[in-house]
Amino acid sequence: MRTPFLSSSRRLASFAFMGLCLMLGCTRAPPPPLGHAAYVWQRDWSPSLVESLTRMPPELGALRVLARERSGDTRAPVSIAVDVAALARTGRDVVAVMRVDGTAPLDGISLEEVAAIARDWKARGVRVRGVELDHDCATTALPAYADWLARERRLLGELSLSITALPTWAGAPELERLTSIPDDVVVQVHAIRAPTLFTPEEARGFIERWSQATRRPFHVALPTYRVRLRDGTPLVSEPREVSRFLAQLRARPVQGVKGLVWFRWGHAGDSEAWSPSTLTAVLRQEPLTLQVESRLVDAGGGTLDIVLENTGRLDGEAPARLTLSGNLEVLDGVGGYAPRGSSLVARKPPRLRAGERRVVGFVRGSEVSLVAP
Repeated sequence: MRTPFLSSSRRLASFAFMGLCLMLGCTRAPPPPLGHAAYVWQRDWSPSLVESLTRMPPELGALRVLARERSGDTRAPVSIAVDVAALARTGRDVVAVMRVDGTAPLDGISLEEVAAIARDWKARGVRVRGVELDHDCATTALPAYADWLARERRLLGELSLSITALPTWAGAPELERLTSIPDDVVVQVHAIRAPTLFTPEEARGFIERWSQATRRPFHVALPTYRVRLRDGTPLVSEPREVSRFLAQLRARPVQGVKGLVWFRWGHAGDSEAWSPSTLTAVLRQEPLTLQVESRLVDAGGGTLDIVLENTGRLDGEAPARLTLSGNLEVLDGVGGYAPRGSSLVARKPPRLRAGERRVVGFVRGSEVSLVAP
């Protein structure tokens, strides 16, 4: 029952509390820090990948690991040869992911395919938390997708269910029902509209619209990779741009965002993904400064190798021109560099990952030195 007026004692107590708030500058409690996870999406579990898993930063609390695919025209089933022992040694919570390519109906496909893999991993010592379905369902097909998820959800037993989602679903009438079925939803904000891979402004708009469309908490998938379009145009997720989005999200939180999932965890053999040190610097909001050093290294026989090394924590482009001085008898370049007078010039400078060292040419002569680019 509502009472139209407060008693005198209650009014005094209310005024006293308001006064105290004004004196102390009462504000809302800050939101909890965002959690971080990473996708391990490699199909080849090389020694380089296994070694990199031992150096993951503690901020990455869980791994979402590609376990099975249904891709191609026929969407034939393919299981990934995951190094389960190495995965168990990470000690992290793990979600086994099945990727189903395309927007066609899910006839003949079942979550039991990935659930069986998840249970096997768990029996072999992996801290399996659940399974995830990565499927870019067409917006018009969401009602049928929700029906399929509801049926398949019952097969998982104790395993949790996560799904990836496209921000373009935000206006669909079926969204609330669809997002009520899984335990978790990961909204992808990269590679949504060609030819853009990622911009902070577009990503912010995506998650704000999603937050307005449903009150259910969700994760956000952020990119750490580069791709090439069919015409050869490179699309790159620049660390500084992703870092700017993260800084803005921390300064102005979006309701419902409970964590970030990075796509994907890189390693020395994965040249298309950020280096582990770059991802670590971005998620920790550390300074992102490119440090590429050039030097001459004695290769024997009177030859000096021209070497570039990225000694910083940020992946980035090497200098386009390296100029030498001295009495140059022979000068040549490799890896995209070519001689031009007393310089090596690259029309498309290579991208050096943090810690990467690369020989880009050689020189013979006397009193040879490198001039800072």
